[in-house]
Order: sequence, then structure tokens, then C-alpha cells
Amino acid sequence: MRLLLISDTHGHLDIIEQLAKEARADAVLHAGDFGFYDQESADRIESRELFLRVVHSKLPDEAKQRAKKLKGDALRAFIRKELPLSDFGEWLHSGRGFSVPTFAVWGNHEDGAVVAELLAGRRHIPNLTLLGTGTCGPFRFFGLGGNLLPELLGEDAPIDGRRGKIRATAREISALLDSARPRVAGEVRVLVTHVSPGKQPLVGLLAAALDVDLTVSGHMGSPHGCVWDDFAVREQAEAAARLSSAAAALPEELRARLPAPPSGEERARWYRGTFHVNLPDAPDGHAVVELKDGRLRLETSSAGLPLRA
Repeated sequence: MRLLLISDTHGHLDIIEQLAKEARADAVLHAGDFGFYDQESADRIESRELFLRVVHSKLPDEAKQRAKKLKGDALRAFIRKELPLSDFGEWLHSGRGFSVPTFAVWGNHEDGAVVAELLAGRRHIPNLTLLGTGTCGPFRFFGLGGNLLPELLGEDAPIDGRRGKIRATAREISALLDSARPRVAGEVRVLVTHVSPGKQPLVGLLAAALDVDLTVSGHMGSPHGCVWDDFAVREQAEAAARLSSAAAALPEELRARLPAPPSGEERARWYRGTFHVNLPDAPDGHAVVELKDGRLRLETSSAGLPLRA
């Protein structure tokens, strides 16, 4: 079974279909900044978020430079006339869906109102599932979208932190921990987050608590995909201290639900054996993971850096 791993499509949904076909993927796993906007999103999100959508657009350079000088209502008028925020609104309107099962988390640049409607089941794209949790063949997915800011993880905090900014909540983390039933034979466990465990140790802490084989993330905008486990980049004592500091920053009611990071000389599985895949923006690269003959294979593809003159 083959999974396309992709992230940061920023509203360009055809690239998901294109790469899934090229990769002969049975399913797609998307790590956020998907492009969850509709026709009314321009009225809901702040100018900086609209500016970033211009930056990620396919507009000609001249039109981009003109749009970058606009603010407020002038920028919103430009967006409505010349730059739909995302293909997503048209897909919702037309009933179009994905050709293979597509599992996604939301990123930090999305319209929280659209995400909330999808989570509540009031809007629907065929073959699209927002994680939460999900399964596809032998794969079991755990997903946590948005920014991971421990100081904002209050039990009653909404996911929509600001206009166009979305964050994870304690409620969602608790739901993931509730779903972490014991591993079954042959199961491959994958944690999907927008933010990388290399940047935010809370992701590593959750990976250890959920006993995952793989984490998949995006957000960082590197032109290359990055793959590592903690053993490759730090000593175990340093790695354990990093997870402990992440736990200490959490609200007490959430911290009590997480297991203490393992310590001692024995190499913990999360330290050597849980691999982390941080993806570039979709136009710059992707990855494919394949389970075949009892082995988990990983291919990364990247447009890479241009050669220096």
C-alpha cells in the first residue's frame, strides 16, 4: 500500500490529484495549510493572511507586486475579483472530490470557520477526512492541526485563535490520547501534525505517548524534505529532557494524562525507531511511504535548491 505525503498546498488542490496519480498512491496524507477557505473567507480573515495568500499564488509577478501594496478593503476587493483564496470553495460548490482517500490536518493558515463547518459535518468534500483519527488499510492515523503553542492550550480555547490563524487545543490532544488503544499486529501508526517535532518538542512527546512509527509534518518551508529520528541528532538524555520541558509547559490537567518521558540507559523506541518526515511546500517536494513485504519504505522527492552562480 502506497501513501502520498504532502503539505502546504495553500489552496492549490489539483497538485494533490496530480501527485497522487504520479505516485500511484492508494491514499493521501496531508500535513496542513491545505487551503480551507471559501468564497466568504476574505471577509473573515485579517489582511496579513490575505497578503500571504498573494505570496503563495500563481499570479504573474506584476500582479503580485501590485497586490502586495494593497491593504484592508482594497486587498479584499482585489482577492474577490482576481484571486480566489483557494480551489476549495469551488470544489464545495461543484461537489468535486478527491480520486483517492485523502486524510488531512489543518495548518496555521486556514479559515477557522470553514474548518469548524467541516468538522461538524455541515460541509463535505468527497473522499476527504479531517483528522482526528482515521485508518486506511494497515495504517492508523493520529492528526493534530494548527499551531502548537503550549501556553494557549486551555481546555476551553477555540481552534480559531485569530482571524485566519488556527491553533491546537487541549481538547483535541485529550481526544487523541483517548483514542490510543494498544497496538495491533501489523499496524503502522502515523502522527500527522502541521508543526515539526524538530521545531516543537510537544509533537515528539505526543509521538512517544501514541507509540507511533512515523510523524509527518510541514510548515517549515524547506526546499528539501527532512527525515530523522532523535538518535540521529541528539543524545538520549538531551532528547528526554526536551520532552520533559514540553510536558512541563502544558496545563496541569493535560500534563497528568501524558506518560513521563522514559529515562535511563535503555534506548526507548521513540528515541531510536520513530522517524520524523518534515515536508516542503507541495510545489517544492513530497514523499511516498509504502508498506510492502512487511517493510516500511520511504521515498522523498524535492525540487531542491538552485545552484549558486
